[in-house]
Amino acid sequence: MTPMTVRGVPRGLQRDAWWMAPDAQTGIGSGTVVPKTYRLPILIALVVVADFLVMRSDVGLGFVALILTLATAVHWTLRTTVARVTAIKAWALLAASLVPAFDLFQFTSFVIAWGGLMVFAAMMSGDRIGAAVRRLPFYGVSQTWRDVWSARVNGPDRSSLTDWILPLGVGGVFAALFAAANPLVTTWLGGFNFDHLPSPWRVVVWAFVAIVFWPLLRLSVMGLHKPVARARVTVKRVGVLNARSVTRALIMFNLLFAAQTLMDVGFLWGGVRLPDGLSYAQYAHRGAYPLMITALLAGGFALIAQPWLDGRGMRALLLAWVVQNLVLVMSSILRLDLYIDAYGMTHLRFAAVVWMVVVALGLGVLVMQIIGRKEAIWMLQRAFGIGVFAVYMSSLTNVAGYVARHQLTHTPLDAGYVCQLNEGAAVAVAQLQPDLCDNRYTGPTLSVPNDLREWAFRNMRLRHSLAATKAGAEV
Repeated sequence: MTPMTVRGVPRGLQRDAWWMAPDAQTGIGSGTVVPKTYRLPILIALVVVADFLVMRSDVGLGFVALILTLATAVHWTLRTTVARVTAIKAWALLAASLVPAFDLFQFTSFVIAWGGLMVFAAMMSGDRIGAAVRRLPFYGVSQTWRDVWSARVNGPDRSSLTDWILPLGVGGVFAALFAAANPLVTTWLGGFNFDHLPSPWRVVVWAFVAIVFWPLLRLSVMGLHKPVARARVTVKRVGVLNARSVTRALIMFNLLFAAQTLMDVGFLWGGVRLPDGLSYAQYAHRGAYPLMITALLAGGFALIAQPWLDGRGMRALLLAWVVQNLVLVMSSILRLDLYIDAYGMTHLRFAAVVWMVVVALGLGVLVMQIIGRKEAIWMLQRAFGIGVFAVYMSSLTNVAGYVARHQLTHTPLDAGYVCQLNEGAAVAVAQLQPDLCDNRYTGPTLSVPNDLREWAFRNMRLRHSLAATKAGAEV
């Protein structure tokens, strides 16, 4: 007798046997158990930690502790998927990004630390780090909106927050009516001290902090590392940018830059006498910043024009023009140096020197890219790295102290400017001219942290140096 074969599964069994299928959320039935993440309790704890470390005191070491706490929460939510080697590399990079904030909390150290946290999150969640870092702010906002809209809490029962709207909303109305009808409740509420409750502004800050922190706990579902299919872009040699227009532009630009370079070489390097009524400082000041803008625009055009280069002649024209830009930047640095000698060092002039050096190094990388016939992304990555390194090192530099020391050891001295510098200049003033700000200006003073949350390594070093300076003066 031939056995009967039943093909397929009855529909009734398909509907009723759902409990036999693996659960994608809990892992039941798949052979593995996905650990709980407890994202909502973690978020509440992070907001409380942020309130204690940052919001209730001056920002200092507490900010470093907050970033480390956020990174720990990210690692906890991804602990089952991240490799140990990747985690070690991510933690090492995060530690390096926190060094400036450990030294002194300021805008640049904040940007570096937060950027390090974003890279840390990208490294912990996948392999396409660059794409993940770029997407995280936008995907994070989208993910937060979706989670708020769905109003779900991750848990074994996946209960909805909307289930509490009816009982809490209508129950609150009933409670208010009963309170108005009961004089005992009204008297009790009238004697209650509401000063201990958080202010509406603090509640708004808590909500904002929660919105910022939430995407860091949802990295596993945002798809930051998914490749995006892009249509192949072909260069169209038509329109304003084409081989002929680029060639003519390079010839004209080379001639214009050659004329400017010759004048700079004559006046700044060759000692040619300037016209009557024009000093070297005035000549330097008039050209330092405009020439920097010119160099930046030229570098951008050099990158854009490369797809239209035909033959060695055009490449040679582009290379000659970039080299002239490099000479132009060196002239700008010399101009600024002459201006600083005449009028003194300031924060803005210090930043301009750093920026000019960065641009010069970027143009040097551009020359290497043109000679080596490498892709534009090769140059952009290295130029970006140079800029990040410059910002990183500048954040570790006591700029106010350097500016004050330069002002106090060179002429002319702008006493009003020096006395208005921040606390970084206090030691330099005390060592070189301790009576500079007496009876005229307040002068830079060092702050003393109230507790460990406000502590900063640079502030500690400055306080020790100032105490040693005062002790030496008394002897």
